[in-house]
Amino acid sequence: MFRTIFVLDIFDGIVVHAIRGKRKEYMPVSDFSSVCDTSDAVEIVKAFNPAEVYAADLNRIRGIGDNFPVVREASRYCKTILSCGVRSAEDVTNGLMIADTVTIGTENADFSVIRQACEMIRDRSRIDVNIDLMNNKILTNTKISLTPMEAIEKLNDYPISHLIIIDLTKVGTESGINLGFLEDVVACSDHPVIFGGGVQDMNDLDTLRDIGVKGALIATAIHNNSIPLKVLR
Repeated sequence: MFRTIFVLDIFDGIVVHAIRGKRKEYMPVSDFSSVCDTSDAVEIVKAFNPAEVYAADLNRIRGIGDNFPVVREASRYCKTILSCGVRSAEDVTNGLMIADTVTIGTENADFSVIRQACEMIRDRSRIDVNIDLMNNKILTNTKISLTPMEAIEKLNDYPISHLIIIDLTKVGTESGINLGFLEDVVACSDHPVIFGGGVQDMNDLDTLRDIGVKGALIATAIHNNSIPLKVLR
């Protein structure tokens, strides 16, 4: 079954509208959305009733606090994948106390952290790995120097659940998907692939499904009605 996963980018306790990974320019989502008049994560989840959400704790990712109370409360109403700037295996354990799944982002974690987390958490269904791309390169604060395809191939040796690819250059833009690249990702990865960044409409969701992608992260297309809310349920 193809998964449509609603994204909550949370900063300083509220949901913000993410654009191209330029975090200092993010604004409250209610200033942008045509389908909600609040930026409260829990109220949005209760109103939209999504089957699952991808909650990005932008404070944790940036190393300036966290939004764990908000994520914990939102997780009462739907399945949650938490992106929380994992820097150690212990961060994964802590994240799993408030979410169903934690995704380890290569922005702040290198392969040694991924390996340690896989050894510590025996239930592989609760660990994903997130590769964020900026201008076709891996966005990372670590010593990872691999190309995206090299990193994807290396991850085949790790017992994770899903590989999540996010094209931050296109996040919030509805500018479409890089079809050729994603076909290569699906062919290379032994893990099911979830993609986010630039998804425009239902046609894009159909295209992703057709090439073997197993799920899509969506937010902007929901907030401007390009994709109907019912798709999330």
